[in-house]
Amino acid sequence: MKHLLPAALVAALAAPAAAQEMPATEFNVVGSIGGLSMYKEKELPFWTEQVPAETGGKITANVKPFTELGMKGGEIFRLVSDGTLQMATTVLAYNSGEVPRNESADLVGLVTSVEQLGEIVEAWRPSFSTFLETEHNMKLLGFGTYQAQVIYCRDEFTAISDLAGRKVRASGASQQAFVSHLGGSPLTIAFAEVQTALTSGVVDCAITGALSGYNARWHESAKFISPMPVNFGVAAQLANLDWWNGLDPAVQTYLATSLRGLETEIFAQAATETATGLACNTTGPCPLGEPAGMTLVPLTPADETLREEAVAAAILPAFAERCGEACVADWNASVGTVLGVTIE
Repeated sequence: MKHLLPAALVAALAAPAAAQEMPATEFNVVGSIGGLSMYKEKELPFWTEQVPAETGGKITANVKPFTELGMKGGEIFRLVSDGTLQMATTVLAYNSGEVPRNESADLVGLVTSVEQLGEIVEAWRPSFSTFLETEHNMKLLGFGTYQAQVIYCRDEFTAISDLAGRKVRASGASQQAFVSHLGGSPLTIAFAEVQTALTSGVVDCAITGALSGYNARWHESAKFISPMPVNFGVAAQLANLDWWNGLDPAVQTYLATSLRGLETEIFAQAATETATGLACNTTGPCPLGEPAGMTLVPLTPADETLREEAVAAAILPAFAERCGEACVADWNASVGTVLGVTIE
């Protein structure tokens, strides 16, 4: 009888042989937000444990989150493009004002779950990869995502329409268009600075991940939270193309394959974190610490209607204007096909 080995064991047995073909390779990696789960639980162990183990120590990555390097986030995309950084993870919305295509998969109000987001990025991957290589000298190696981005406010609100007249921290052009449509004033503030901004009154409300805000202790100042998924916070694993092309082919093959595996793990983690984050921010149960006791603001039919109106009247038209005709055609053929939406 033929005995079949488990796939994981086959991979483990093959790894030493593959590692023998690799030259010793060392490089620097800038990771995502250091205090959040995508970095702590996925990126950090990937680079410091998994990669050395699978390559027999042939690949060494010196990894630090951008939040420990004095960066705000928006500059990372440019620094990978010009070769200052070899490889980095960046939230694509951080740079969407300059590069509108970066927000294609994660426009406000269109995606309802991490699972649906996974289908969207898979459809979008080919055109976005080509765009990055030809226009920005970068190699796309994988995606990541945070959980649903939700609204935190310091003062009481009972509906999304109550954001009118409030100053709201919003990441990316799509979130800013949404806040403006509601009558609020969108502000760009680095994630690490939001808690202080909420405390001091620089902002009244802020948008971030349901669990990310809990981990960053936004609840110390913000007392009300809406569960409506604004969008999700898609990230990309990027490498400078010139640097990437100079790597040994065996190293390229290993990194390309293993980073797609990391993507799968990050998406699986994010799928559970929206519910965990909302529970931790409100009354629990919370596996990460004490429930924060924030007030959950229930969604109303009026909220859903307002979201749909914002998508039709503000989000899609503004994106189309920013991104241009070729970009819209690519969006319709990839993201729009999955969603069943066409931008005219």
